[in-house]
Amino acid sequence: MGDLATLPGVDLDAANLSRILGVGVPPGVGVVSGVTHDSRAVGPGFAFVAVPGFKRDGTVFVAEALGRGASLVVAERPVPGAPTAVVPDARGALAALAREVFGDPSSEMEVYGVTGTNGKTTTSYVLHSVLSGACGEESCGLMSTAETIVAGRRRPAVRTTPEATEVQGTLAEMLREGVGRVVMEVSSHGVALRRVSGTRFSGALFTNLTRDHLDLHGSMEEYFAAKRELFLWTRGPKLANAEDAWGRRLAAEVDGVRTFGGTGEADYRVEGVEAEAGGTRFSLRHPGGVLGLESPLLGPYNVLNVAGAAGLALATGVKPGAIARAVRGMGQVPGRFERVVAAGERGFEVIVDYAHTAVGLEAVLRVARGVAEKRVICVYGAAGDRDGAKRPEMGRVASRLADRGIVTTDDAYSEDPGKIAAEVAAGADPSRTEVELDRRAAIRRALLAAGPGDVVVVAGKGHETVQHLPGGDVPFHDATVVGELLAEMGTSGR
Repeated sequence: MGDLATLPGVDLDAANLSRILGVGVPPGVGVVSGVTHDSRAVGPGFAFVAVPGFKRDGTVFVAEALGRGASLVVAERPVPGAPTAVVPDARGALAALAREVFGDPSSEMEVYGVTGTNGKTTTSYVLHSVLSGACGEESCGLMSTAETIVAGRRRPAVRTTPEATEVQGTLAEMLREGVGRVVMEVSSHGVALRRVSGTRFSGALFTNLTRDHLDLHGSMEEYFAAKRELFLWTRGPKLANAEDAWGRRLAAEVDGVRTFGGTGEADYRVEGVEAEAGGTRFSLRHPGGVLGLESPLLGPYNVLNVAGAAGLALATGVKPGAIARAVRGMGQVPGRFERVVAAGERGFEVIVDYAHTAVGLEAVLRVARGVAEKRVICVYGAAGDRDGAKRPEMGRVASRLADRGIVTTDDAYSEDPGKIAAEVAAGADPSRTEVELDRRAAIRRALLAAGPGDVVVVAGKGHETVQHLPGGDVPFHDATVVGELLAEMGTSGR
């Protein structure tokens, strides 16, 4: 998205600021015309919200914000020398101000939230494809981990659910462009850190819940509670995966949640799954009949992703025929079992996938085994500064399902890549595992080892274009690197 300061917004006077924040504002504070938590983005007349960070408190940037023209500081404690409105929850205040400054855009749109540990991006892409096919691409938007789509125009995303100002600013931009229906990936961070608070959701879908993000939430119960919050906010159709225990619990605890999946009691029931080389066929039995679907996506988990998106579309009134056409014609999802076409010339396949948990890796490798005529070679790793307990489990999964595993560096952040790789490899079979910390070199090693009938899986980064390392960020896009290495191998005769 462009500079938020250039977007037209709603000016807020002292009375409105007090109403939104629930506290009084200091005397002399004039009209607020913008809001941000980033002192570098402050413009004249902005409210600067001093968010308590994980490493640094936002109040240390107040002087810079005032120097750039901030007329109001919002913080959880008084800031000497600054016109401060003291609130109990700075993140909640940021979300409330962002919604009002950008004119509460979701009140004039239909926003569908997709949440869960795995499958959010693919489900969101399917639902966006369906809505675009039924209603016109120019009237639909997507906010996903991989990219943002505004009326057919695409741009890279920074994170799954961006900060509240970007969420509301992007929705406002979409509304101005004539977008009336938006599919939004909603992460647990997005809920817990108030990034989507105040957004009006017209529908919601839950994919599944497996161990992840416990560095933030602390427990699976708290992780589930964050996901559950979306469904308490939603007015409109709500669907949950009946094949997932947490999905069944969600349906039992929240009124109005219906289910999808292959279980007999599912409201949107998957039947007659048939895998083909080019995709998957199945039927979706729903309250209005039976819908036949042909999807180019492979794997049982993608059957559920498609079924959930189709079920929610049906629940919102999209015609069955439009859903079937859109699913049949959709393209690859960036970084989600993405096939690198150039590899086919060598008789083997290369798959790039975002799988970065043991459950995600297992799902992808199982599909790869079904595609492979011979061996599966897997390049994988684990992220730093995250829940370390899942690292050896990833090694165990790779050894069980891949013939050869190459442990490499994912996003190490501030951690030692060698330490992370050793913890991953500790769970793997040493006879089938090697460690190559340089990600490009690891991918090259896998490609050189591959022969006709093999499948190489490059897991962990998916669509992402930057690798976060202790020494700083470096450009890195798995599919691009694979293409470059294949070209090099072609010129060298291998």
